[in-house]
Amino acid sequence: MIKFRTITALAEIGVFIFLAGFGKGLAEKDEIPPPPADSDSIVAQAQPLPTKIPYVFKIPQKLPDGWPVGDLRKEKVDAGPIAQGVADIRAGKIPDMHSLLIFRHGKLLLEEYFNGSKADSPQVLNSCTKSVFATLYGIAQDQGLLSLDEKISDLYPESAAKGWGKEKEGITVGSILSMTSGLDCSDAGDWRTSCSALMNQSKDWLGFCFTRSMAHPVGTFWMYNGCSLSLISNLIVQKSGMSFSDYAQKYLLGPLGIDGDTWVTGPGGVNRVDYGLAWKARDWAKLGQLYLNKGTWKGKRIVSEAWIKDSTSLHCPPGTAWGHDYGYLWYLKNMKYKNEPVRVFYANGYQGQAIFVSPEADLICVMTAANMNDSIYSMEEGLFRETILTAFH
Repeated sequence: MIKFRTITALAEIGVFIFLAGFGKGLAEKDEIPPPPADSDSIVAQAQPLPTKIPYVFKIPQKLPDGWPVGDLRKEKVDAGPIAQGVADIRAGKIPDMHSLLIFRHGKLLLEEYFNGSKADSPQVLNSCTKSVFATLYGIAQDQGLLSLDEKISDLYPESAAKGWGKEKEGITVGSILSMTSGLDCSDAGDWRTSCSALMNQSKDWLGFCFTRSMAHPVGTFWMYNGCSLSLISNLIVQKSGMSFSDYAQKYLLGPLGIDGDTWVTGPGGVNRVDYGLAWKARDWAKLGQLYLNKGTWKGKRIVSEAWIKDSTSLHCPPGTAWGHDYGYLWYLKNMKYKNEPVRVFYANGYQGQAIFVSPEADLICVMTAANMNDSIYSMEEGLFRETILTAFH
């Protein structure tokens, strides 16, 4: 199981605290009886029953957010284990969960909220914001603004005078996006001494990045480092001639119909893109669906298919991202679907935020939470891997 950082950034916690106030018939083998004639709900007959009061499936509400809804009863699925999983969440076996949503074949099949959270509650993405930025970078690369093999020293000629010495000559855009730059700048562990907290205290965020020393040769070591992504977001601003917020709105958030432009802006207008966003849980899945659709949403091309493939491919030494593989700001994990190994990619954020995507199963699962215990990551991953993914046929 993955063992994550205790806290990624003090400011990330601040965003969470601020936003928390907003959130206050089938075949017999499917183990589900036909629905009542006057209701779209259905009682799952898992063996054993998940609780004394069985979990009741309900077809998700259709809202004007672009999501068709579907009926889980009409899917090829063993619904009993999923019902048990929801019941376990309600019973507190996965503490402090806020939501669980399952999408398949482009339809929302299951939508459950917990602990006061609702469909219209903004849910903080925390470090899932990184995967949003990965998509924005891909769009910028498609537009010819940047490329993965460009060196930071060439893109920032002034960096040499600010601490970017010859030992950093090999650091490229790609090595920053894969967290293999070698910079001694970890956002894991104690937030008080993390690189993220130190950068937030700085009056010059770019200069802070330029002065980081080298801990490892470029490309040889994966270190959790979201700070240096600001170097890339700032380049998008410079080369596009737009504010980062306007760029994101025009090319990604607007086309996807997502409200939630809460990018963190620091000294000199430099943006942090490793945390800060807050979206409704349904909107999280739009990012996953964009990747399942190989870069399109509602028939419109948003980002290239080449970037979708590249960003979800391995770009670090295998197994070094807390036991996982890592692409460009996406985690990669081998799991089983139909008893065969498949590659799942997912976004992950502090306190239990996750977007799991399985192309082979055509499946997306969104989980949000407010759990400060590191065990939340392994519990959520286990729920997806052992219960949800394996339930579908």
